[in-house]
Amino acid sequence: MLRDTALRVLPVDAGEVRTALAELRGAALLDGVRGGPAADLDAVADVVARVASFAESLGDGLESLEINPLLVTGSRVEALDALITWR
Repeated sequence: MLRDTALRVLPVDAGEVRTALAELRGAALLDGVRGGPAADLDAVADVVARVASFAESLGDGLESLEINPLLVTGSRVEALDALITWR
């Protein structure tokens, strides 16, 4: 486990997400490992920004929204599991 985070207060756009991705200690992993494709950082940033926008649209009743893991293979970005909790 990397225990690696970069936090932002909503709302965020893809540009802010891209900056946050670069701040991660494990950012080098996004360049591709063991011959795998590099992550399409624009695609990742777009998905994360859209999830953030969705979370914001849910309003004050939202307690938390967690996606874990977020699978990234090149330009393919897929949420494999998600948990939403309400107040």
